[in-house]
Parts: sequence; C-alpha cells; structure tokens
Amino acid sequence: MQWIRDSIDFLRVGVEYNLAAAGVAVRDERGAVSTEMAVVIAAMVAIAVVLGAIFIAKAQSNANNIPDTVPAPAAAAR
Repeated sequence: MQWIRDSIDFLRVGVEYNLAAAGVAVRDERGAVSTEMAVVIAAMVAIAVVLGAIFIAKAQSNANNIPDTVPAPAAAAR
C-alpha cells in the first residue's frame, strides 16, 4: 500500500508544480488551498462529469444498436 501513497504524493507534487509554474497560487502562507486552486479543481470536475456523461450516452447508443438476432451465414458457393 505504500506505493499507492507514493504515487499520490508524486502526482500531487506534479500538479502543484505545474500550477505554480502557470502562476496559480496553490497554497497561501498557512498551507490552506487557495481560491484559485478550488476554482481550477471545480472546473476539472465539471469537465470530467460532462465527458463521463458523453461516454455513457455513446456506450448506451452503441449497445442499443446491437441486433438481437444474427442471420445464419450464407452457404459457401462451390
């Protein structure tokens, strides 16, 4: 389970580094998450929800297009 914590820490540092490089204040002097970080996370969550809904709708559409019966294969010409 340690590798999961290590992976999460690595990803957290990567996200914070990239946001700091982009000029987004990740933490204030007390270590609390800043308003900008909360707005960025909310935007990412909203995008993920929209994409998830699109993927689910497309998967259901494709599932509904599967025929219920399959015709028998044609006899091979000799």
